Amino acid sequence: MEFTYYNEKLIGQLEYGFLPISPNTEMGYRPMELFVSSLTGCSTSVLANILVKKRIDYKRIDIEVTAVRNAKEANRIERLTFNVAVQTDTEDKTSQADKIAGLVLKNCGMIQSVIGSIDIQYQIAFTPDQPKKGDVA
Repeated sequence: MEFTYYNEKLIGQLEYGFLPISPNTEMGYRPMELFVSSLTGCSTSVLANILVKKRIDYKRIDIEVTAVRNAKEANRIERLTFNVAVQTDTEDKTSQADKIAGLVLKNCGMIQSVIGSIDIQYQIAFTPDQPKKGDVA
């Protein structure tokens, strides 16, 4: 990975392409957004693999992440809560949700890298397959 800083933003030259980074949302992605996206991307990939191995068919996975930050300590992230909705027509899998969430936490390298420093809550809900507002069939 290579990065260049100029004009108050950092540009990453990555395999997929350029990645603008800036605390100014009009100039690039904020570091906090990238950090949370990294944890979300890793954990969702792990979750999808676990669902395949457990033969749980799913239509989509929606994730909402909330953060608690400490303004007195450089605005550090103290807690991240991942609320995950797995849309599936497979029989009710609610009883497996906590076990699967534990497997995600254990096997996600990005989460494992920060789990001693940040309180991570990962909650899964299995929901019936329903199109979201604005979805195109």
